[in-house]
This record gives sequence, C-alpha cells and structure tokens, in this order.
Amino acid sequence: MNAVMDSSCDSIAVLDADGVIVVVNQVWRAFAESNGGSAALATGIGIDYLAAVRRAAATDALAAAALQGCEEILAGQQTLFSLEYPCNSPVCERWFELHATPLAGSVKGMVVGHRDVTARKLAERALDQCTVELRDHEHQLTAVLNSVASMIGYWDCNLRNRFANHAYRDWFGVDPATIPGKHIREVIGEERYRLNLPYIEAVLTGAPQQFERAIPSPDGRSVRYALARYIPDVVDGEVKGFFVEIMDVTSIKRSEQALQRAQEIGRLGSYITELPSGAWVGSPMLDRIMGIGPEYEHTTEGWGRLLHPADRQGALAYASQVRAEGGRFDREYRIVRPSDGAVRWLHGLGETEYGEEGTPLRMVGTVQDITERKVAEEGKRILLGENTRLVRQLIALQERERADLARELHDELAQHLTAIRAFAGAMQRDSAPDRERVRAIAQAIEDSARAIYEVSHRLMEGLHPNILDAGGIGEAVGSLLEVWGQQHPEIEWRASLDRDLVCNEEQVRVAVYRIVQECLSNVARHASAHRLRLILARRQWPHAGTLRLVVRDDGIGIDDDTQHAGFGLLGMRERVLSLGGLLQVSRPRGGGTRVRVILPNDGAAPKTGVD
Repeated sequence: MNAVMDSSCDSIAVLDADGVIVVVNQVWRAFAESNGGSAALATGIGIDYLAAVRRAAATDALAAAALQGCEEILAGQQTLFSLEYPCNSPVCERWFELHATPLAGSVKGMVVGHRDVTARKLAERALDQCTVELRDHEHQLTAVLNSVASMIGYWDCNLRNRFANHAYRDWFGVDPATIPGKHIREVIGEERYRLNLPYIEAVLTGAPQQFERAIPSPDGRSVRYALARYIPDVVDGEVKGFFVEIMDVTSIKRSEQALQRAQEIGRLGSYITELPSGAWVGSPMLDRIMGIGPEYEHTTEGWGRLLHPADRQGALAYASQVRAEGGRFDREYRIVRPSDGAVRWLHGLGETEYGEEGTPLRMVGTVQDITERKVAEEGKRILLGENTRLVRQLIALQERERADLARELHDELAQHLTAIRAFAGAMQRDSAPDRERVRAIAQAIEDSARAIYEVSHRLMEGLHPNILDAGGIGEAVGSLLEVWGQQHPEIEWRASLDRDLVCNEEQVRVAVYRIVQECLSNVARHASAHRLRLILARRQWPHAGTLRLVVRDDGIGIDDDTQHAGFGLLGMRERVLSLGGLLQVSRPRGGGTRVRVILPNDGAAPKTGVD
C-alpha cells in the first residue's frame, strides 16, 4: 500500500476514525521538509489532522469548510469531498486542492490528499484575463465596425451569417441582431442572391471577388450604388467562409455618370497612355467615338490601325515625336471606325507626365469628335466658293446686260434719233416745202418715235415686267408662257394656273416670275424637250399659307454637276432661300427635269385703301 501511495503526485495521509494520521506518503514528507516543517510533521504519524484543521477554522472560512467536509466523510455522510484553497509561500502564490474519501471496508477513517494546482489556477487566471481582454477588444471592434457606413459581415461556408454590423439596417432595413444564423438569401433577397451567386461560389473556392451593384433603399424611393468585396477566410488551406464589405459609392457613381454625360454632350473621351509600353486605357465614350469595344487592341499600334490612310503616316510620326521629346500632343486627324466604317474627324490633346528622373511615363489627355465642325467648315468653304463664283458671274452678267443695253441703245435708239434729226434738218433747209412732203416727213418722225417707245418699253419690261404690277401673278406667268410658246412652237406646253391666287409681296411675285423665266429659258436651250407642264397654286399649311410652283419637262434631264455649277440655278436657289422658301431640282423616274418651289405667302387680298 505504501508503494501505491508513494507513486502518487499528491501529498496523501490516511486518518483513523478520530482524524489522527496513521500513515503518509513520500510526497507528504518531502513537502513538509522543503517548507521548513518539523521532523514530526514530516513523519506525520500520530498528528491530529482534524484538530489542526479545527484550529484554523476558527479564523478561516476555507478551513471551516474543509473541517465540515472531513467530518461528513468520517460520519459517512459523503463519499467524496474536494476543496481548492490558497497556500502561498513567502516567494510565490500557490494553490492546492484538498480531496477526501472514506476508507474502504470495515475500517473507519479516510484518505486525505493535497494536490498542487498552482499551474492550473494561474493558467485559468490568465485565461480569464485573456477572455476579459478579448471581450473588451471584441466590444471595441464591434463598436468600430458599427460606426462605419459600409456593410461588413461574415458568412460561413454554409452561407450562414456569423456577424453583421449596424449598416445592414440602413441598407436592407433588417435588425443586425437578428441576422446571425440566417442564410444569406434571407437577408439580401432571392433576386439579389441569384445575381450574387456566381461571386459567392467563386469566393468559396478561395478567389477574392469585387463587383458593383445597384441596391434600392428599404423604402424603395432611391437607389444606392455599392462596391462589393468578398474576401475568403482561408484556414490551413481550407475556406471556412468569407468576409463581406459593401461600400456606398453613390456619390462617385453620380460623378462618373455626370462626367460621362458631359463627355457625351461634348463628344469628348479621355485616355491614359503608358508611354513605355504604348498601352492605353480610354473612357467608355472614347471607345464609342472610335467605334471599338473592350476586345479591341488598346495600344499605339491599335490606334494606328484606326487612322485614315491619308492621315496615318503624319499622325504616327507626330505621335512618335511627342513620345520621344515629351511635351504636348495637339493634332486633328481622321479615323475609320471599325463598327460602321464611318470616317470621323478627331481632335486629340495630351500632356506628358514625367518620373523623378525626368523620364516620360505616361500621357493623359482627351479626344473630341469634331466631325460636325469639320463638315460645317467644309460646307462654309464650299458656300464661300459658290458665293464668290456667284458674285463673279453676277458681275459678268451685269457687264453683259450693260453691253446688251448699250448695243440696244446704239442699234435702235441712236438710229431712230439720227433719222429724226435728219428729217428735222431737211425741213429747215427746205424754204417752201409742199404739204405732201411735210406729211411724209412727219410720218417718218412718228414711226421713229414709235420705234423708240417700243424699244424703251421692251427694255423696261426686261428690267421689271409691268404686268406684275398691273395684274396678278397668275396672269403674268400666263402671259410669259404665251410669248414663250410662240417663240418655241416645237414644244407643247400646258399650265395649271390658279387665277385667284393673291400674292401681296412684290419680292415673291418677282421671284416666281424670274424663276419661271429661267426655267423656260433652260428648257428651250438645254433640255431638248417636247413637252412642258407648269403648275402654280396655293397650299394651306397649319399656321401659314404657301405658294407652290412646279415646272416639269420630258427632256434629257439635269445632272448633279449642273445643279451646283449653273448660274441660273444658283440664282433661283438664292432667291428662294432669301424668302425662306424651298427649292428642289430632281430627275423624275420617267425622265426630264422637275423644278419644285415652295414660297411663303400670306394669301390675303390686297388692301384697296378704302375702309
């Protein structure tokens, strides 16, 4: 039995029914000797254990509890009693555990053991301290996480929540205290769960995920834009779950949308080019301007392939010079868009950014679509050219008309005036003219005067037809057609003239008359036509009346070059445009030429001057 007791690590003593020690083990003796106990204490035999405990119980509650437990063991009221108590040495803290059990069999007594549990107690105390500190840190961390506007949570591999900060209430209207234990589907909803499932499956394989999502507010009145990040929680190579961070990027998104809208309005794109590699990243608007997608090669070589063949060599040489020398890129050039084959004019601007050693690193700039401006400039250039040519032709026409007028005056008026002077001189020289001779001279003078009047009337009609003032526009056009038809009997003509047409504006009447004159002249000189049809009528629009003139022949038809080069057509177009009208010259399917004119006309009857 002694061998069994000596093999134990505890200090053991066997007590008889009166509580007196009858035997102790080696650990008991060693403890007594190492702590300054007497030889009798180290031997232990014959010492009244309960009496020692009873004396200590008078002032120590733990000793009193130990006394009561031992007495109950000896009385057979308990089969096991244990108690932990401190027993400090002068140099350190110590804790022991007292355990007592009755002797087996008929012998009365008990076995008392004292076990050194100092290491365990110190470990428990350290663990308690760590637990307190951990709870304090957890509280602080929770407070920090709850104070941020971003949603932060943790979901295990079964997609059950383990933590959710207070931002979940703001985003989803859910009390964060109720979220732990719920499946992610219950929190974010079925539709959003379906959209996020590919990212969830990917993060559970250990791959971090980042994506954007539009999230309606709990009341459904607004939408917030979120940048979501899924971060895998990997322990010993195994994914235990994932962390979730949802940041509100609504203000950034609104700014991006405003910038994108501004770029769309200005047809302006932005880019950043890394000069060492030649790779560039452009805004979505820049890709739209260039007619390319994300799959297109965004490099200097790829940009070069977009350039118009006529501009490619010069633009590439200029870009190489800017890259080599640094500085500012500022050039207009054309591209051919791959998406639709359209040719677009672009204006590229860029500033070079340098490293610490002065090495060019990147170029940051913009590209603007200036096609409309270029088209307008070209149209302006063409218009200026046409106007210049028109002015030159007008001057030439004026000089020709002046020459014709001078020739008409010389050939017609001068001849008749000379005759009148000759007749007057003959009468002066004849001292006694007879009556018949006077009558003949007078008749000759009258014939010359009539010829002078006809020439003057013809010249005045050419300058401003009197019929425009004396009659209506329909009558004037009809008279013009009658004279023209007599001059060109080989051409059959037919007219539909609105005899009740009222045209108060003199400029409109003159324009219609001159346009008809020009059309008839062109048909006679160029069309080789056999038939001509003319329509002059009113047309009522919702807010104003208009005048409609159509002249059509069955001749050879007008070509595109003649439409833009002929002085007559240019003059017609200028007249119509100056009055706010519309002129169309076309080749109908059946052949010939069709001139259609629409002019504004109030259509009111002219005032008589009588109220």
